[in-house]
Amino acid sequence: MTTSQNRWPLLEYGDQRLHTWVIPARTGTFTLRLRNGSAGFLLAYLALWYAEKIEPVFGRVLDDWGHAVRAIRNAITPSNHYSATAMDLNAMAHPLGKVRTGIFRRRTAVDALHAKLRKMRGVIRWGGDYHGRKDEMHFEIVQNITVCEREARRLMKTPRGRRILAANPSQRAVILS
Repeated sequence: MTTSQNRWPLLEYGDQRLHTWVIPARTGTFTLRLRNGSAGFLLAYLALWYAEKIEPVFGRVLDDWGHAVRAIRNAITPSNHYSATAMDLNAMAHPLGKVRTGIFRRRTAVDALHAKLRKMRGVIRWGGDYHGRKDEMHFEIVQNITVCEREARRLMKTPRGRRILAANPSQRAVILS
Protein backbone atom coordinates (compact mmCIF):
# COMPACT_ATOMS: atom_id res chain seq x y z
CA MET A 1 0.00 0.00 0.00
CA THR A 2 1.39 3.40 -0.95
CA THR A 3 1.38 6.15 1.64
CA SER A 4 1.76 9.91 1.77
CA GLN A 5 4.66 11.71 3.45
CA ASN A 6 3.06 11.26 6.89
CA ARG A 7 2.63 7.49 6.26
CA TRP A 8 -1.16 7.53 5.94
CA PRO A 9 -2.64 5.43 3.08
CA LEU A 10 -3.36 7.32 -0.14
CA LEU A 11 -6.99 7.84 -1.13
CA GLU A 12 -8.05 8.04 -4.77
CA TYR A 13 -10.94 10.21 -5.92
CA GLY A 14 -14.22 8.51 -5.02
CA ASP A 15 -12.76 6.52 -2.11
CA GLN A 16 -15.43 5.80 0.52
CA ARG A 17 -13.08 7.03 3.25
CA LEU A 18 -13.38 10.58 1.92
CA HIS A 19 -15.92 12.84 3.61
CA THR A 20 -17.02 16.36 2.76
CA TRP A 21 -16.78 18.00 6.17
CA VAL A 22 -19.21 20.84 6.85
CA ILE A 23 -17.47 23.49 8.94
CA PRO A 24 -20.22 25.50 10.70
CA ALA A 25 -18.19 28.63 11.50
CA ARG A 26 -20.01 31.63 12.92
CA THR A 27 -18.20 33.67 10.26
CA GLY A 28 -19.71 31.52 7.48
CA THR A 29 -20.13 27.81 6.78
CA PHE A 30 -17.70 26.15 4.37
CA THR A 31 -16.72 22.60 3.38
CA LEU A 32 -13.47 20.66 3.12
CA ARG A 33 -12.97 17.25 1.49
CA LEU A 34 -10.90 15.28 4.02
CA ARG A 35 -10.41 11.74 5.32
CA ASN A 36 -13.31 10.51 7.40
CA GLY A 37 -12.95 9.65 11.08
CA SER A 38 -10.41 11.03 13.52
CA ALA A 39 -7.92 12.62 11.10
CA GLY A 40 -10.63 14.50 9.22
CA PHE A 41 -12.33 15.47 12.46
CA LEU A 42 -9.10 16.95 13.86
CA LEU A 43 -8.51 19.02 10.72
CA ALA A 44 -12.18 20.12 10.65
CA TYR A 45 -11.96 21.04 14.34
CA LEU A 46 -8.88 23.18 13.69
CA ALA A 47 -10.50 24.76 10.59
CA LEU A 48 -13.53 25.78 12.68
CA TRP A 49 -11.33 27.30 15.38
CA TYR A 50 -9.15 29.03 12.75
CA ALA A 51 -12.17 30.54 10.96
CA GLU A 52 -13.50 32.00 14.19
CA LYS A 53 -10.29 32.98 15.99
CA ILE A 54 -7.68 33.75 13.29
CA GLU A 55 -9.48 34.81 10.09
CA PRO A 56 -12.69 33.88 8.24
CA VAL A 57 -12.36 31.00 5.77
CA PHE A 58 -14.80 31.87 3.03
CA GLY A 59 -15.19 34.39 0.29
CA ARG A 60 -15.66 34.81 -3.42
CA VAL A 61 -12.51 32.81 -4.23
CA LEU A 62 -12.48 29.04 -3.61
CA ASP A 63 -9.01 28.76 -2.06
CA ASP A 64 -9.59 26.23 0.70
CA TRP A 65 -9.15 22.51 0.09
CA GLY A 66 -8.15 19.15 1.50
CA HIS A 67 -7.91 15.99 -0.61
CA ALA A 68 -5.92 16.24 -3.86
CA VAL A 69 -4.26 13.44 -5.81
CA ARG A 70 -0.75 14.83 -6.26
CA ALA A 71 2.87 14.75 -5.18
CA ILE A 72 4.50 17.37 -3.00
CA ARG A 73 5.41 20.29 -5.26
CA ASN A 74 8.84 19.78 -6.83
CA ALA A 75 9.11 16.26 -5.36
CA ILE A 76 7.98 12.72 -6.14
CA THR A 77 6.72 11.97 -2.60
CA PRO A 78 2.91 11.80 -2.40
CA SER A 79 1.49 14.87 -0.68
CA ASN A 80 -0.40 14.52 2.59
CA HIS A 81 -3.30 16.00 0.61
CA TYR A 82 -3.28 12.69 -1.31
CA SER A 83 -4.12 10.81 1.91
CA ALA A 84 -6.70 13.51 2.78
CA THR A 85 -4.74 14.33 5.96
CA ALA A 86 -3.86 17.91 5.00
CA MET A 87 -5.75 21.10 4.27
CA ASP A 88 -4.99 24.54 2.89
CA LEU A 89 -6.90 27.55 4.21
CA ASN A 90 -7.06 30.96 2.52
CA ALA A 91 -4.41 30.01 -0.03
CA MET A 92 -4.65 33.29 -1.93
CA ALA A 93 -3.81 35.26 1.21
CA HIS A 94 -0.94 32.93 2.15
CA PRO A 95 1.00 31.96 -1.01
CA LEU A 96 3.43 29.06 -0.89
CA GLY A 97 6.95 30.17 0.00
CA LYS A 98 5.94 33.55 1.43
CA VAL A 99 6.34 34.42 5.11
CA ARG A 100 4.41 36.73 7.42
CA THR A 101 1.49 36.84 4.98
CA GLY A 102 -1.84 38.45 5.80
CA ILE A 103 -2.90 37.85 9.38
CA PHE A 104 0.41 36.12 10.11
CA ARG A 105 2.13 39.52 10.11
CA ARG A 106 0.64 39.78 13.60
CA ARG A 107 2.63 37.94 16.23
CA THR A 108 -0.57 37.50 18.27
CA ALA A 109 -2.12 35.39 15.46
CA VAL A 110 0.96 33.16 15.20
CA ASP A 111 1.13 32.80 18.98
CA ALA A 112 -2.59 31.90 19.16
CA LEU A 113 -2.15 29.29 16.42
CA HIS A 114 0.87 27.74 18.15
CA ALA A 115 -1.02 27.65 21.47
CA LYS A 116 -3.96 25.88 19.80
CA LEU A 117 -1.72 23.30 18.14
CA ARG A 118 -0.09 22.59 21.52
CA LYS A 119 -3.55 22.18 23.10
CA MET A 120 -4.30 19.66 20.34
CA ARG A 121 -1.28 17.70 21.61
CA GLY A 122 0.84 17.99 18.48
CA VAL A 123 -1.38 16.00 16.11
CA ILE A 124 -1.29 18.79 13.48
CA ARG A 125 1.67 20.72 12.09
CA TRP A 126 1.43 24.16 10.48
CA GLY A 127 3.31 24.77 7.22
CA GLY A 128 4.43 28.15 8.56
CA ASP A 129 6.74 26.21 10.87
CA TYR A 130 8.53 24.33 8.10
CA HIS A 131 12.32 24.66 8.19
CA GLY A 132 12.61 25.03 4.42
CA ARG A 133 10.03 26.61 2.14
CA LYS A 134 7.21 27.99 4.30
CA ASP A 135 3.57 27.16 3.53
CA GLU A 136 1.41 29.31 5.81
CA MET A 137 -1.86 28.13 4.22
CA HIS A 138 -1.07 24.46 5.04
CA PHE A 139 -2.00 22.22 7.99
CA GLU A 140 -1.31 18.47 8.17
CA ILE A 141 -1.73 15.47 10.43
CA VAL A 142 1.65 14.33 11.78
CA GLN A 143 0.64 11.52 14.14
CA ASN A 144 -0.54 7.96 13.58
CA ILE A 145 -4.13 6.72 13.77
CA THR A 146 -3.87 5.67 17.44
CA VAL A 147 -2.79 9.13 18.59
CA CYS A 148 -5.35 10.84 16.33
CA GLU A 149 -8.19 8.66 17.62
CA ARG A 150 -7.31 9.44 21.23
CA GLU A 151 -7.21 13.19 20.56
CA ALA A 152 -10.40 13.14 18.46
CA ARG A 153 -12.28 11.32 21.23
CA ARG A 154 -11.14 13.97 23.71
CA LEU A 155 -12.03 16.92 21.47
CA MET A 156 -15.39 15.58 20.29
CA LYS A 157 -16.69 16.25 23.84
CA THR A 158 -15.86 19.97 23.66
CA PRO A 159 -18.36 22.61 22.47
CA ARG A 160 -16.47 23.04 19.19
CA GLY A 161 -16.23 19.27 18.73
CA ARG A 162 -19.96 18.89 19.31
CA ARG A 163 -20.64 21.58 16.68
CA ILE A 164 -18.49 19.74 14.12
CA LEU A 165 -20.26 16.44 14.85
CA ALA A 166 -23.71 18.06 14.72
CA ALA A 167 -22.88 19.30 11.21
CA ASN A 168 -21.37 15.89 10.26
CA PRO A 169 -23.52 13.35 12.17
CA SER A 170 -22.22 10.25 10.36
CA GLN A 171 -18.69 10.86 11.62
CA ARG A 172 -19.32 10.14 15.31
CA ALA A 173 -19.65 6.42 14.55
CA VAL A 174 -16.52 6.44 12.35
CA ILE A 175 -14.45 8.07 15.11
CA LEU A 176 -15.77 5.66 17.72
CA SER A 177 -15.38 2.52 15.57
